[in-house]
Amino acid sequence: MAANSAEIRAKRLAKLGANTDRPRTSSPGEAAPSATDGAQSDEAPPQPTDTQKEESGKVEDDKPSPPNTNTENQPPRRINIKPASSALKKPEVTMEAWADQTIGGIFRITLDPNNTRDAHGRKLVFVEGVRKDLEEEEKPLRFTTDILDTAILEAASNRAVGRPLEYLLACWKRVSVLFRGMHNKQDPKYAIAKEARRLCFNYCIFAATMPDMFGEDSSTAVSPLVEYLLADPDSDRGLCHDFINEAVSRFSDDNGEEVKAALVSAMEALAGQLSKVSMNGDYKPYVLALRNFVRYPPLLLALVESPMFLPANIEAQQIETRTLLGPFFRLSPMQPEVALNYFSGPTTRDKANINNAQRSLRMILQTHQEELFEITNAFIRTSKESREKMLDWFALCVNKNHKRRAIQAVVKTLSSDGFMVNVTVTLDRLCEPFMDASFSKIDRIDIDYLRRSPRVDISDETKINADQHTSDEFYGTKAEGTNNFISEVFFLTVAAHHYGTEAANTNLSEMQRDVKWRQKRLDQLELERHKYLHNPGQLILFDNAVNKMKNQIEQTQCVVLAIQGVLLDEVTQARSMQFMRYVIVWLLRLVSGGTFPQKPLELPLPAEQPKAFQCLPEYFLEDIVDNFKFITRFIPHIITTTQCEELMMICITFLRSTEYIKNPYLKSGLVTILFHGVWPFGHRPKGVLGDVLFAHSFATKNLLHALMREYIECESAGTHTAFYDKFNIRYEIFQVIKCIWPNSVYRENLATEARVNLNFFVQFVNLLLNDVTYVLDESFTAFVQMHEISKILRNPPSNMTDETRKEHEEKLTAAQGRAKSYMQLTNETVAMLKLFTETLGDSFTKPEVVVRLAHMLDYNLDALVGPKSINLKVENPEEYGWNPKQMLAEITDVFINLQDKDSFIRAVATDGRSYKPENFTKAMEILRKHGLKSEVQLQEWRKLAQRIEKAKEEADVEEADLGEIPDEYADPLLATLMEDPVMLPASRTIIDRSTIQSHLLSDSHDPFNRMALKIEDVIPQPDLQKEIQAWKAERLSKRAAASQAGGEPMDTS
Repeated sequence: MAANSAEIRAKRLAKLGANTDRPRTSSPGEAAPSATDGAQSDEAPPQPTDTQKEESGKVEDDKPSPPNTNTENQPPRRINIKPASSALKKPEVTMEAWADQTIGGIFRITLDPNNTRDAHGRKLVFVEGVRKDLEEEEKPLRFTTDILDTAILEAASNRAVGRPLEYLLACWKRVSVLFRGMHNKQDPKYAIAKEARRLCFNYCIFAATMPDMFGEDSSTAVSPLVEYLLADPDSDRGLCHDFINEAVSRFSDDNGEEVKAALVSAMEALAGQLSKVSMNGDYKPYVLALRNFVRYPPLLLALVESPMFLPANIEAQQIETRTLLGPFFRLSPMQPEVALNYFSGPTTRDKANINNAQRSLRMILQTHQEELFEITNAFIRTSKESREKMLDWFALCVNKNHKRRAIQAVVKTLSSDGFMVNVTVTLDRLCEPFMDASFSKIDRIDIDYLRRSPRVDISDETKINADQHTSDEFYGTKAEGTNNFISEVFFLTVAAHHYGTEAANTNLSEMQRDVKWRQKRLDQLELERHKYLHNPGQLILFDNAVNKMKNQIEQTQCVVLAIQGVLLDEVTQARSMQFMRYVIVWLLRLVSGGTFPQKPLELPLPAEQPKAFQCLPEYFLEDIVDNFKFITRFIPHIITTTQCEELMMICITFLRSTEYIKNPYLKSGLVTILFHGVWPFGHRPKGVLGDVLFAHSFATKNLLHALMREYIECESAGTHTAFYDKFNIRYEIFQVIKCIWPNSVYRENLATEARVNLNFFVQFVNLLLNDVTYVLDESFTAFVQMHEISKILRNPPSNMTDETRKEHEEKLTAAQGRAKSYMQLTNETVAMLKLFTETLGDSFTKPEVVVRLAHMLDYNLDALVGPKSINLKVENPEEYGWNPKQMLAEITDVFINLQDKDSFIRAVATDGRSYKPENFTKAMEILRKHGLKSEVQLQEWRKLAQRIEKAKEEADVEEADLGEIPDEYADPLLATLMEDPVMLPASRTIIDRSTIQSHLLSDSHDPFNRMALKIEDVIPQPDLQKEIQAWKAERLSKRAAASQAGGEPMDTS
């Protein structure tokens, strides 16, 4: 027995010597622990530094190092155990003892029922069954790899260790630390550690897939691995990189499919849990787990094979919760509950507070989107299979969400704004590698992509300039070849912008309108509370309804602020704008025959439109329009100079060649971009586009004609709101023209249009005059109504009821709204007329337009200074932009600009409806009284009035001389003498050319039978013209002869 004790003591000293590089002995009376116990205290891998040092020393030397008996230079020890003989050498540790110690330390198990704690106080598991088996077989009580299988199963099944998987993962961490330190594969210890590691991993998988093997409940549907995937990989509970590497290496083994299935099912379960988490919760571990997963190519390939990656028959609203990647892309501060957390109590927050919250929101979202891109990029780059599956998933997101752009979209049946914005941003990032500044790879974007069974479904999309039959015929002819990655991601990204970012922008506008409507309804509702004060039950219901509406308003306001915060992210928008720049150049390249940008773009575009362009989805242009309308309005400073030029070019190109686009909304959107682009901001008085529009050669050559063309075409846009929309469009056109007008080249261009493109110019001027007439008349009518109603409300009759008063107030509000909207356009239209006539008097006094211009000016002068001008007085006129004195000054400026034109003077004088000499006198008094004109200008006004009065007298004399006009010589519409009679081909009516020409400027139909008519179709009547001229000459000569003879000729007509 003494010999056994000495042997045990020697073995322990040898072990201690290996740990400390010098002998450590116990006192003679100390009980010698078992080898197993020793393994718990010194061999346990939870102390990685000591263990790695110890084991690496053993492996490198193959033999235990001799004990260091030289203690002279060693620091003193608290415990100094001396052997019985100073010459005692450290005995070698047998391989069996080392295995026993190592296995016990790794799995924290013991065969000694009295030894339940290791030297560090950590609990050990007594494997009673293993001990009994060894005793029955009369084998030594020590751990070996032969019995390790049974020992692991018994230990993991012991309730004292907690959950089996958690216990086994901790063991895995310890055995991995040990194994990493071993480099000599010939060492028997290496084989022992390898086997322990293999068995430990196997039982980890068993615990994850067959928990009932350890007496656990296997009925739960959630994979046990999920919570360990979410734990820190470096913690005892987390799945470390060694574990994942081992799992991946097992994929090719016999049980590799089980290992793969266990990990994939765990990630599926993890995604399912994340689908119930928002950014308010702890979402980051989920994202980190997926990022760790996709770093391993075999594991990533296993994920794309999961049925959850691309489920069949899935609806749009399910993509973000039932696909593997959906829950990760779903995370966004645009979710209502997250928005409410960021912006609770939005009406009580100041602007700085909201800006700070939005800035914080953007920083968090940018970080998350960066992680989403990293994950996506891993799928794209790992293999062709994973890349194709990733593109299929993006296509699923896009194709299932077409109805996000529907007029009445049902939100619950679609993916959320936050999800689709994340998809769009990620696709933008995937496009960055091929979007270089020189467009060197733009020819890799294949227009035939859409004719090769593309991922992007465009079958139900409106095309740019083709009907459904033409489109079906074009795409029915399949193109040869295969689609490249650049084309795939380009077309997917364009579609994603349409259904993602731009749809969110549209939803934002709708939410803002909804908030206004609800707030107005709430204000009306609260005024009715007094009706329920005497009925407590009804009052409770009423207050509940009011509170519910308030909560709805607050929640919507929070979402609005969140969406604004996301969409105003300058980094994201700059990246989006860079992509849109590529789309712009690609479209211009397509319509120019493939020569742009290498060669300058020439306008107008070819008459024959490329079929591929005509059949493109309309959203190619709509995305550009919506994207840059938003940017030029809210964050114009992020647009670079180069982008300004390309943006200017696409706007002018398709406004100059409007036949290439059939949707009037897109054309007006191009004008809106230019309008926002010239709006002053910061230190840029001409806006972000003003300078390039003012001086760029492409703009000076084409812009004015393009604007004039859109001014004409918006007259008949074909939509139910076209009548009102055209005024907004024309207002924006005026702002652009005002910006560029100081450049004399544009003034020369307008004169050229009047000279070489007369019909086009006359049509433009005619519509301009129509607008001035209409908006002034509407404004004046509204002012008259406001004047009359205000007078009634100030002095109401004694019998006026509350209902009648309310009706008057509603009419007053409606009139005020009309006055405000029309007056803004009135001021701009008159100002534009003043600019044009100041520079191009000859162009505005051509026979085709001068009469209409003169009559319009007469009418408005009479309204401003005539007897009825008193009705235009309203309270707070500045609120409506109404300044009658300024309006009079500008109207008289137009008169003065044309004072030297005889045709204009005669046209004013012959206006039998509105011309009154006393109006000129009254106007002069007002102008002088309020200092609106200089003395020189007043003298010019007086002379003009005198000339007009003289012309009036001459015209009256001529009319008297002519007498009664024969019916066959009289214009059927105006009852005036025809000067250039023509016959209308359909109705066979003879009418004066100037009359029908003026009519056709605003109505392209025969006024007598409503058949379509063009001025080119009228038939000249030269014989009748000569007959009229002869009759007129005869009448005037007779009158002149009679005047000289002092008598009146007899009327023989």
